[in-house]
Amino acid sequence: MTLINQMLTSGIDTLIEYLTAHVILCLIPAFFLSGAFNALIPTQTIINTMGGAAKKTLAYIFASTSGLIIEVCSCTILPLFAGIWKKGAGFGPAITFLFAGPGITLLSTPLTAQVLGTRFAVIKLILSIIMAIAIGVAMELTFPETRDPTKRDGFIKVKPTGERSTQQTLLFFAALTLIMIAGTAPVDLSLKLVLVAGFTILTALLAKRYYEPDEIKQWMQETMVFMKQIFPTLLIGVFLSGVLKPLIPQTLIADLAGQNTLFANVAAALFGTIAYFPTLVEVPVAKMFLDLGMHEGPLMSYLLVDPGVSIQTLLVVNNIIKPKKTIMYAFYMLAIGILMGYLYGLLM
Repeated sequence: MTLINQMLTSGIDTLIEYLTAHVILCLIPAFFLSGAFNALIPTQTIINTMGGAAKKTLAYIFASTSGLIIEVCSCTILPLFAGIWKKGAGFGPAITFLFAGPGITLLSTPLTAQVLGTRFAVIKLILSIIMAIAIGVAMELTFPETRDPTKRDGFIKVKPTGERSTQQTLLFFAALTLIMIAGTAPVDLSLKLVLVAGFTILTALLAKRYYEPDEIKQWMQETMVFMKQIFPTLLIGVFLSGVLKPLIPQTLIADLAGQNTLFANVAAALFGTIAYFPTLVEVPVAKMFLDLGMHEGPLMSYLLVDPGVSIQTLLVVNNIIKPKKTIMYAFYMLAIGILMGYLYGLLM
């Protein structure tokens, strides 16, 4: 088989695997959650939690630990990020949320501990939280004009017409979030389908009970906006990452990263940019690298940047915050991740 055929086959296989593993049970619920978030949550609520009116410390802590609550992958976080961005979240906390969602998941730490050791897993969790906040702060300092949410492209200020209690709102969004959580849970497919169906029915019943028809219509419209904005670009990025995989021999990466040098950390981090792996899959891949002789420093760099710096993620982020900010986001993510991995390798 020629190299071109290998590349095309890899791209198609990666796309098919992504569509079957992520879209129906993971990404589509995220689109509906983002649409509801955008249409049914008052703008002031987001501004008070993560915007200019919020205390910076609390906003960054909330954003940096979001992955421990919502448990999403690098593709699912994109519509959620677009939602809070349009609703007026501070630029720094929003960027922190974008990185932390897939980078600091509740399941990744125990899995990393089991595969790579408890010490490595705990340090990786701490470094990921620090890295998420550092990227957000750096981006906000670099682009101070983004602090006023009303001047952003696509900013919307929605005030729902219906009246409901905070408890009712939380119940509805909890049911909607549980659809996404069930769709990504590491359980048998049949049980997963039952859970997703059950939470979907519950969400529909709560929506009909608590929200007016016009609000539900607005929810559906916002969901479609996110799908049109994000989904096509995401599929292109997944395909491209698959096409490029055959060009990067994994054993070569391991050989290059056998020692803790800056070059080795750069090589390991850049591998995560091109070779996309779903959330949690990067852990056994990291174990493979370790078995092949990769040093723990470059291994840490790889695991720190892999969830957020993939090609498809950057393509979609570019649609939301435009090229200049996307380039700086990728730069800060790679630079901070590589530096942290290198320092970890020196100290450990």
